[in-house]
Amino acid sequence: MADRGALEAAAAAGVIKAEQVGPLHDFLASSAAGVSSKPGGEEDLRFIRNFHDLFLAIGIALLAVGLMIGVFAYVTTAGIEDPQTGAITTGALFAGCAALMWILGELFARRRRLFLPAIAIVLAFTLFTVFASALLYAGVLVGRDFAESGLDLAGMPPELRVGILLASAMGVLAAFAFYLRFRLPFSLGLAGAGVASFVIIAAMVTNLEQTTRFLAPLSLVLGLLLFVAAVAFDARDPGRNTRFSDNGFWLHFAAAPLILNGAFGLVGMAFGNTVPAGGTGALLQSAAESQGQAIAHAAITLVVVGALGVLSLLINRRALIVSTLITTGVAIGVLMDAVGIGAAGLAASVLIVLGAFVLILGGAWHTARRALLGWVKPDGAWARIFPPETPAAA
Repeated sequence: MADRGALEAAAAAGVIKAEQVGPLHDFLASSAAGVSSKPGGEEDLRFIRNFHDLFLAIGIALLAVGLMIGVFAYVTTAGIEDPQTGAITTGALFAGCAALMWILGELFARRRRLFLPAIAIVLAFTLFTVFASALLYAGVLVGRDFAESGLDLAGMPPELRVGILLASAMGVLAAFAFYLRFRLPFSLGLAGAGVASFVIIAAMVTNLEQTTRFLAPLSLVLGLLLFVAAVAFDARDPGRNTRFSDNGFWLHFAAAPLILNGAFGLVGMAFGNTVPAGGTGALLQSAAESQGQAIAHAAITLVVVGALGVLSLLINRRALIVSTLITTGVAIGVLMDAVGIGAAGLAASVLIVLGAFVLILGGAWHTARRALLGWVKPDGAWARIFPPETPAAA
């Protein structure tokens, strides 16, 4: 199978078109792997190949920050006195910045297929699009009296609610449009995270009190939906060889914090914590209220971590495990604090236990997967969702 570097070299030499590199690589990889392939089980980070990619990404990031500062500097020094004109001018300039990022996307993402620079471009493009839409819409509202509403979402006028929803929706559309044009896997993950954020924001501007109260289950449901989408892409490429796997990786990356915050938030709610979502804050609140409650809370948290660890092993993805490290460390610290370990010893013990956990799990990853997946037939339907291990992958 030709690797991506060889195909990109062929595109640069004019043998094939640049837009054919990705599809041709995916086709060749699928043909070589097949449904019954035995995946190596490693999650290759294909978005960075060399320092040149990093160098270009840094340049794009510096350019985007410079453009942002330049726009604000121009508007504040141009002598624009009318607030409406100022808002519309700023929004239009940000729209121009977004257009420039799109042009850079044509060069680096579509023509040269440089993934890390493309990630920097889509982040800047999405941010500029959100700013542009928000400021252009604000320019339409200038002159209306919203002083009484302040930042109170409960009493916010419909026009402001629409503005907030418009800005967040444009962020989703910008990322998704970038994906449709350039097929950048990261932009699909960014769009997925944007959809989840839009739903949460829409719920907040509709009913802030109820959304805050049920933020944990809402986050969990949204995370699980992204997780299902990620698994669907993984199932199309159980060998982790094509762009489908990259799409799944970034969707898992977006789903993980939502799933964790939702799951740990529900555990916290069971212990009467007022923290709406998240595990670390809820654990610290339990620790401040009662040692017994803190121990029980920490123990259940570690059980949830264990369940998520098993799920990660089954689907052969490490994003969930990595996302749990901070909360896991806090839970271990709460348990160790209960036995009276001092501050310095507590910090050292938590880091040692956490580091040992990661090393043991990483070293025994393939062995543990083989033990869990002995029932999965290599050529069966379940093998697409739970890719089985082979001795060669150890």
